[in-house]
Amino acid sequence: MLQWATDRWKFRRAARAARAALLAGTREGYAPPAPASDTQDILLVPCWRRPEMLWHCIDNICRAEGVEAVHVVFRPDSDFDPDNLAVIREHAKRLPSHEIQPAPRCPYRRTKLSANILLGYLNVAARAARYVYMVEEDIMVGRDFFRWHAAVHAQCADLFCSIAVRNHNRNVHTPDDPDGYYLTSGDYCSWGVCFDAAVIREHIAPHVNLAYLSRPKRYLRGHFADSRVSFGFVEQASLLRRIQEGGSLPIAYPATPRAFHAGFYGRNRPGKIQGALHDRVRRLHGMIYDCSAMRSAALSDCYAADSEPVPLDIVARQGLHQLDMPSA
Repeated sequence: MLQWATDRWKFRRAARAARAALLAGTREGYAPPAPASDTQDILLVPCWRRPEMLWHCIDNICRAEGVEAVHVVFRPDSDFDPDNLAVIREHAKRLPSHEIQPAPRCPYRRTKLSANILLGYLNVAARAARYVYMVEEDIMVGRDFFRWHAAVHAQCADLFCSIAVRNHNRNVHTPDDPDGYYLTSGDYCSWGVCFDAAVIREHIAPHVNLAYLSRPKRYLRGHFADSRVSFGFVEQASLLRRIQEGGSLPIAYPATPRAFHAGFYGRNRPGKIQGALHDRVRRLHGMIYDCSAMRSAALSDCYAADSEPVPLDIVARQGLHQLDMPSA
Protein backbone atom coordinates (compact mmCIF):
# COMPACT_ATOMS: atom_id res chain seq x y z
CA MET A 1 0.00 0.00 0.00
CA LEU A 2 2.86 2.39 0.85
CA GLN A 3 4.53 1.64 -2.50
CA TRP A 4 1.29 2.32 -4.37
CA ALA A 5 0.80 5.61 -2.56
CA THR A 6 4.39 6.64 -3.32
CA ASP A 7 4.04 5.69 -6.98
CA ARG A 8 0.75 7.59 -7.18
CA TRP A 9 2.27 10.73 -5.67
CA LYS A 10 5.32 10.63 -7.96
CA PHE A 11 3.22 9.90 -11.03
CA ARG A 12 0.71 12.66 -10.39
CA ARG A 13 3.55 15.11 -9.83
CA ALA A 14 5.24 14.07 -13.10
CA ALA A 15 1.97 14.28 -15.04
CA ARG A 16 1.19 17.78 -13.77
CA ALA A 17 4.74 18.99 -14.46
CA ALA A 18 4.78 17.64 -18.01
CA ARG A 19 1.44 19.21 -18.90
CA ALA A 20 2.20 22.54 -17.23
CA ALA A 21 5.60 22.84 -18.91
CA LEU A 22 4.20 22.21 -22.39
CA LEU A 23 1.16 24.45 -22.03
CA ALA A 24 3.38 27.23 -20.68
CA GLY A 25 5.79 26.75 -23.57
CA THR A 26 8.75 26.30 -21.24
CA ARG A 27 11.21 23.59 -20.37
CA GLU A 28 10.63 23.89 -16.65
CA GLY A 29 10.88 20.56 -14.90
CA TYR A 30 12.91 18.83 -17.61
CA ALA A 31 16.54 17.90 -17.29
CA PRO A 32 17.34 15.46 -20.12
CA PRO A 33 20.39 13.28 -19.43
CA ALA A 34 21.70 13.98 -22.93
CA PRO A 35 21.62 17.36 -24.66
CA ALA A 36 18.88 17.84 -27.24
CA SER A 37 18.98 20.91 -29.44
CA ASP A 38 15.74 22.84 -29.73
CA THR A 39 16.53 23.09 -33.44
CA GLN A 40 15.95 19.34 -33.83
CA ASP A 41 12.80 17.38 -34.45
CA ILE A 42 12.32 14.53 -31.99
CA LEU A 43 11.48 10.85 -32.40
CA LEU A 44 9.76 9.22 -29.41
CA VAL A 45 10.35 5.45 -29.05
CA PRO A 46 8.34 3.78 -26.23
CA CYS A 47 9.52 0.27 -25.34
CA TRP A 48 8.82 -2.38 -22.75
CA ARG A 49 9.61 -6.10 -22.93
CA ARG A 50 10.51 -6.93 -26.52
CA PRO A 51 14.20 -5.98 -26.83
CA GLU A 52 14.63 -8.21 -29.88
CA MET A 53 11.85 -6.24 -31.60
CA LEU A 54 13.41 -2.97 -30.45
CA TRP A 55 16.72 -4.08 -32.02
CA HIS A 56 15.13 -4.31 -35.47
CA CYS A 57 13.12 -1.14 -34.89
CA ILE A 58 16.29 0.88 -34.17
CA ASP A 59 18.21 -0.81 -36.98
CA ASN A 60 15.61 0.44 -39.47
CA ILE A 61 15.48 3.89 -37.89
CA CYS A 62 19.25 4.17 -38.33
CA ARG A 63 18.90 3.31 -42.03
CA ALA A 64 16.24 5.96 -42.68
CA GLU A 65 17.28 9.06 -44.61
CA GLY A 66 17.20 12.17 -42.48
CA VAL A 67 17.74 10.44 -39.13
CA GLU A 68 20.90 12.51 -38.66
CA ALA A 69 18.69 15.57 -38.06
CA VAL A 70 16.46 13.86 -35.47
CA HIS A 71 16.97 13.52 -31.71
CA VAL A 72 15.71 10.13 -30.43
CA VAL A 73 14.08 9.82 -27.00
CA PHE A 74 13.65 6.26 -25.74
CA ARG A 75 10.88 5.86 -23.14
CA PRO A 76 11.20 2.47 -21.40
CA ASP A 77 7.96 1.82 -19.51
CA SER A 78 8.11 0.75 -15.86
CA ASP A 79 9.18 -2.88 -15.32
CA PHE A 80 10.89 -2.88 -18.72
CA ASP A 81 13.26 -5.63 -19.82
CA PRO A 82 16.86 -4.50 -19.03
CA ASP A 83 17.95 -5.93 -22.39
CA ASN A 84 16.34 -2.84 -23.92
CA LEU A 85 19.23 -0.80 -22.55
CA ALA A 86 21.76 -3.23 -24.04
CA VAL A 87 20.06 -2.88 -27.43
CA ILE A 88 20.14 0.92 -27.25
CA ARG A 89 23.83 0.87 -26.26
CA GLU A 90 24.60 -1.43 -29.18
CA HIS A 91 23.16 1.08 -31.64
CA ALA A 92 24.31 4.22 -29.83
CA LYS A 93 27.10 5.08 -32.28
CA ARG A 94 24.67 4.88 -35.20
CA LEU A 95 22.31 7.38 -33.58
CA PRO A 96 23.63 10.92 -33.91
CA SER A 97 21.64 12.14 -30.88
CA HIS A 98 19.62 10.24 -28.30
CA GLU A 99 18.63 9.92 -24.65
CA ILE A 100 16.93 7.35 -22.41
CA GLN A 101 14.03 8.69 -20.39
CA PRO A 102 12.45 6.02 -18.14
CA ALA A 103 8.75 6.59 -17.56
CA PRO A 104 7.35 7.25 -14.08
CA ARG A 105 5.48 4.23 -12.71
CA CYS A 106 1.79 4.66 -13.48
CA PRO A 107 -0.48 3.47 -10.64
CA TYR A 108 -3.51 3.16 -12.96
CA ARG A 109 -3.69 -0.24 -14.67
CA ARG A 110 -5.87 0.76 -17.64
CA THR A 111 -3.71 3.71 -18.69
CA LYS A 112 -0.19 2.46 -17.93
CA LEU A 113 0.93 2.22 -21.56
CA SER A 114 -1.07 5.30 -22.49
CA ALA A 115 0.60 7.33 -19.76
CA ASN A 116 4.07 6.50 -21.04
CA ILE A 117 3.24 7.58 -24.59
CA LEU A 118 1.11 10.63 -23.76
CA LEU A 119 3.49 12.06 -21.16
CA GLY A 120 6.29 11.34 -23.61
CA TYR A 121 4.45 13.40 -26.23
CA LEU A 122 4.12 16.33 -23.83
CA ASN A 123 7.77 16.11 -22.83
CA VAL A 124 9.24 16.07 -26.32
CA ALA A 125 6.73 18.53 -27.82
CA ALA A 126 8.02 21.13 -25.36
CA ARG A 127 11.51 20.70 -26.82
CA ALA A 128 11.07 19.80 -30.50
CA ALA A 129 11.89 22.30 -33.23
CA ARG A 130 8.64 21.42 -35.01
CA TYR A 131 7.91 17.74 -35.64
CA VAL A 132 7.35 14.95 -33.14
CA TYR A 133 7.56 11.41 -34.52
CA MET A 134 6.45 8.35 -32.57
CA VAL A 135 7.56 4.83 -33.43
CA GLU A 136 6.73 2.01 -31.02
CA GLU A 137 9.18 -0.87 -30.69
CA ASP A 138 7.24 -3.10 -33.11
CA ILE A 139 7.08 -0.59 -35.98
CA MET A 140 9.58 -1.07 -38.82
CA VAL A 141 10.19 2.14 -40.74
CA GLY A 142 11.35 2.51 -44.34
CA ARG A 143 14.19 4.51 -45.84
CA ASP A 144 11.81 7.33 -46.80
CA PHE A 145 10.03 7.52 -43.43
CA PHE A 146 11.24 10.92 -42.18
CA ARG A 147 11.35 12.47 -45.65
CA TRP A 148 7.78 11.40 -46.45
CA HIS A 149 6.37 12.80 -43.20
CA ALA A 150 8.19 16.13 -43.63
CA ALA A 151 7.10 16.40 -47.26
CA VAL A 152 3.41 15.73 -46.60
CA HIS A 153 3.34 18.21 -43.69
CA ALA A 154 5.03 20.82 -45.88
CA GLN A 155 2.37 20.30 -48.54
CA CYS A 156 -0.60 20.21 -46.13
CA ALA A 157 -0.24 23.03 -43.64
CA ASP A 158 -3.10 21.94 -41.38
CA LEU A 159 -2.83 18.25 -40.49
CA PHE A 160 -3.78 16.51 -37.28
CA CYS A 161 -0.95 14.10 -38.08
CA SER A 162 0.53 11.92 -40.78
CA ILE A 163 0.70 8.13 -40.44
CA ALA A 164 3.17 6.09 -42.48
CA VAL A 165 1.58 2.61 -42.37
CA ARG A 166 -1.30 1.17 -44.37
CA ASN A 167 -4.66 2.36 -43.04
CA HIS A 168 -5.93 -0.62 -41.06
CA ASN A 169 -9.09 1.04 -39.73
CA ARG A 170 -10.91 0.46 -43.00
CA ASN A 171 -10.33 -1.45 -46.21
CA VAL A 172 -8.85 1.30 -48.37
CA HIS A 173 -7.72 0.55 -51.92
CA THR A 174 -4.92 2.80 -53.13
CA PRO A 175 -2.81 2.76 -56.31
CA ASP A 176 0.82 1.73 -56.11
CA ASP A 177 1.98 5.33 -56.15
CA PRO A 178 5.00 6.29 -54.01
CA ASP A 179 4.22 9.97 -54.61
CA GLY A 180 0.54 9.77 -53.66
CA TYR A 181 -1.19 10.41 -50.35
CA TYR A 182 -4.79 10.90 -49.26
CA LEU A 183 -6.55 12.68 -46.42
CA THR A 184 -9.05 11.03 -44.11
CA SER A 185 -10.76 11.43 -40.74
CA GLY A 186 -11.62 9.02 -37.94
CA ASP A 187 -8.80 6.66 -38.89
CA TYR A 188 -6.13 7.49 -36.32
CA CYS A 189 -3.68 4.81 -35.21
CA SER A 190 -0.36 5.15 -33.39
CA TRP A 191 1.81 3.24 -35.85
CA GLY A 192 4.59 5.38 -37.32
CA VAL A 193 3.00 8.76 -36.67
CA CYS A 194 4.19 12.37 -36.99
CA PHE A 195 2.66 15.44 -35.31
CA ASP A 196 3.44 19.09 -35.53
CA ALA A 197 4.30 19.98 -31.92
CA ALA A 198 1.67 22.75 -32.08
CA VAL A 199 -1.06 20.10 -32.56
CA ILE A 200 0.11 18.25 -29.45
CA ARG A 201 0.12 21.50 -27.48
CA GLU A 202 -3.22 22.84 -28.69
CA HIS A 203 -5.36 19.74 -29.26
CA ILE A 204 -3.89 16.82 -27.31
CA ALA A 205 -2.31 18.27 -24.15
CA PRO A 206 -5.59 19.58 -22.69
CA HIS A 207 -6.83 15.97 -22.48
CA VAL A 208 -3.64 14.53 -20.98
CA ASN A 209 -4.65 15.06 -17.40
CA LEU A 210 -5.21 13.13 -14.21
CA ALA A 211 -8.97 12.94 -14.79
CA TYR A 212 -8.35 10.91 -17.96
CA LEU A 213 -5.41 8.90 -16.63
CA SER A 214 -7.15 7.84 -13.40
CA ARG A 215 -10.68 7.24 -14.76
CA PRO A 216 -10.41 7.03 -18.55
CA LYS A 217 -13.88 5.70 -19.33
CA ARG A 218 -15.60 8.32 -17.19
CA TYR A 219 -13.50 11.05 -18.79
CA LEU A 220 -14.23 9.87 -22.33
CA ARG A 221 -17.97 9.60 -21.64
CA GLY A 222 -17.96 13.16 -20.35
CA HIS A 223 -15.92 14.72 -23.17
CA PHE A 224 -16.61 12.53 -26.22
CA ALA A 225 -20.15 11.27 -25.70
CA ASP A 226 -20.96 11.47 -29.42
CA SER A 227 -17.87 9.64 -30.64
CA ARG A 228 -18.23 6.63 -32.92
CA VAL A 229 -15.45 4.91 -30.98
CA SER A 230 -16.69 2.27 -28.55
CA PHE A 231 -16.18 2.98 -24.85
CA GLY A 232 -14.54 -0.43 -24.68
CA PHE A 233 -11.46 1.37 -26.07
CA VAL A 234 -9.90 3.84 -23.66
CA GLU A 235 -6.17 3.69 -24.42
CA GLN A 236 -4.13 6.58 -25.84
CA ALA A 237 -4.79 5.70 -29.49
CA SER A 238 -8.55 5.81 -28.95
CA LEU A 239 -8.24 9.10 -27.04
CA LEU A 240 -6.35 10.64 -29.95
CA ARG A 241 -8.81 9.13 -32.40
CA ARG A 242 -11.68 10.83 -30.57
CA ILE A 243 -9.82 14.15 -30.47
CA GLN A 244 -9.19 14.03 -34.23
CA GLU A 245 -12.70 12.84 -34.98
CA GLY A 246 -14.19 15.84 -33.18
CA GLY A 247 -11.98 18.41 -34.90
CA SER A 248 -11.43 19.72 -38.40
CA LEU A 249 -7.81 18.65 -38.98
CA PRO A 250 -7.37 15.62 -41.28
CA ILE A 251 -4.92 12.70 -41.21
CA ALA A 252 -2.58 12.01 -44.13
CA TYR A 253 -1.91 8.40 -45.18
CA PRO A 254 0.47 7.32 -47.97
CA ALA A 255 -0.76 5.44 -51.01
CA THR A 256 2.41 3.35 -50.63
CA PRO A 257 3.25 2.71 -46.93
CA ARG A 258 6.60 3.81 -45.49
CA ALA A 259 6.41 1.54 -42.41
CA PHE A 260 4.65 -1.57 -41.12
CA HIS A 261 3.55 -3.10 -37.84
CA ALA A 262 5.53 -6.22 -36.95
CA GLY A 263 3.99 -6.86 -33.54
CA PHE A 264 2.62 -10.34 -34.01
CA TYR A 265 3.21 -10.86 -30.27
CA GLY A 266 3.36 -8.39 -27.41
CA ARG A 267 1.51 -6.80 -24.51
CA ASN A 268 -1.96 -7.55 -25.91
CA ARG A 269 -1.10 -10.53 -28.13
CA PRO A 270 0.08 -13.94 -26.92
CA GLY A 271 3.45 -15.36 -27.84
CA LYS A 272 7.13 -14.88 -27.16
CA ILE A 273 10.50 -15.79 -28.64
CA GLN A 274 12.76 -17.72 -26.28
CA GLY A 275 16.54 -17.80 -26.03
CA ALA A 276 19.44 -15.41 -25.60
CA LEU A 277 18.99 -11.90 -26.95
CA HIS A 278 21.21 -12.35 -30.03
CA ASP A 279 19.36 -15.57 -30.91
CA ARG A 280 15.99 -13.83 -30.61
CA VAL A 281 17.22 -10.97 -32.82
CA ARG A 282 18.41 -13.45 -35.46
CA ARG A 283 15.23 -15.53 -35.39
CA LEU A 284 13.04 -12.45 -35.59
CA HIS A 285 14.88 -11.30 -38.71
CA GLY A 286 13.64 -14.44 -40.44
CA MET A 287 10.04 -13.66 -39.49
CA ILE A 288 9.12 -9.98 -39.54
CA TYR A 289 9.99 -9.36 -43.20
CA ASP A 290 8.06 -12.43 -44.38
CA CYS A 291 4.27 -12.23 -44.27
CA SER A 292 3.76 -16.01 -44.26
CA ALA A 293 6.36 -16.55 -41.54
CA MET A 294 4.82 -13.93 -39.27
CA ARG A 295 1.29 -15.17 -39.73
CA SER A 296 2.40 -18.74 -39.10
CA ALA A 297 4.15 -17.70 -35.88
CA ALA A 298 1.31 -15.48 -34.63
CA LEU A 299 -0.90 -16.99 -31.93
CA SER A 300 -3.58 -14.35 -32.43
CA ASP A 301 -5.84 -14.38 -35.48
CA CYS A 302 -6.27 -10.60 -35.30
CA TYR A 303 -2.65 -10.02 -36.36
CA ALA A 304 -3.27 -11.10 -39.96
CA ALA A 305 -6.18 -8.71 -40.23
CA ASP A 306 -4.24 -5.50 -39.60
CA SER A 307 -0.63 -5.97 -40.63
CA GLU A 308 1.72 -7.28 -43.25
CA PRO A 309 5.31 -6.38 -44.20
CA VAL A 310 5.88 -3.78 -46.90
CA PRO A 311 9.06 -2.98 -48.85
CA LEU A 312 11.20 -0.58 -46.83
CA ASP A 313 13.24 0.83 -49.72
CA ILE A 314 10.38 2.79 -51.34
CA VAL A 315 11.17 6.48 -51.95
CA ALA A 316 9.17 9.29 -53.55
CA ARG A 317 10.19 9.75 -57.17
CA GLN A 318 8.97 13.32 -57.54
CA GLY A 319 6.96 15.74 -55.42
CA LEU A 320 4.01 14.36 -53.48
CA HIS A 321 0.48 14.78 -54.79
CA GLN A 322 -2.89 14.36 -53.10
CA LEU A 323 -5.22 11.62 -54.24
CA ASP A 324 -8.98 11.56 -53.85
CA MET A 325 -10.04 9.53 -50.83
CA PRO A 326 -9.92 5.95 -52.17
CA SER A 327 -13.05 3.85 -52.03
CA ALA A 328 -13.28 1.17 -49.36
